[in-house]
Amino acid sequence: MRKAGMAARTNLMPGLLLQALMLGFLALYLWSDDTRGLLGGIARFKQEVGYPFAFVSYLIAAALLPELLRIAFFQHGRFTRANLWNFLTVAPFWGCMGMIVDGFYRLQLAWFGGGSDLRTVLLKMAVDQLLFSPFFAAPLVIGYLHWRDSRFRIESLRGIVTLEFFFGRVFPLIVAGWCIWIPGVSLVYFMPSPLQIPVAVLIQVFWVLIITTLAERSVNVPDDTTVQPLT
Repeated sequence: MRKAGMAARTNLMPGLLLQALMLGFLALYLWSDDTRGLLGGIARFKQEVGYPFAFVSYLIAAALLPELLRIAFFQHGRFTRANLWNFLTVAPFWGCMGMIVDGFYRLQLAWFGGGSDLRTVLLKMAVDQLLFSPFFAAPLVIGYLHWRDSRFRIESLRGIVTLEFFFGRVFPLIVAGWCIWIPGVSLVYFMPSPLQIPVAVLIQVFWVLIITTLAERSVNVPDDTTVQPLT
């Protein structure tokens, strides 16, 4: 619980900044015809492409962008083999996570419909943040990154399926993620269905930018780790 409290406090200010950005984005969507036109074009493209759109979008937002920011801000523009390792070992995973999230949003649409009324948005947000994220997405992300950081040693998988790992590594991420993704997914589910993945990716990008530039501890991150966004 102490780690969860620390995670929430650490992410409070970045979370408030991100929420302010999301409110600004929502205002643009509601009151700007140009913004709605641009997003409409993205939505049509997403519908035409399907799941590959989610794969590539999450790959860029969650794998490529963090590594580029790390090179630019914390390595003074110096590319290393560790950057290539980081990208190659997380890019396929985040791409697949994008497709999983896209499929989950489609299930939510089938279960609760495509309305943007308060009841529908709250139902989808609750299923997302109280079931899907804590019991599937967060354990999968943290478990995979733990396995990757152990250089994919099979014996390291044993430690993932323990209560100690869940409460020590996964639960703090869940609490920190609630600071960002409860308002974030509320915005996602307010949007028309074809725009939900693009908006989720946009929030992911904002989060990566904030957490990468504000986390001073990232300056001394070892070469075999990488800054990752919350999901």
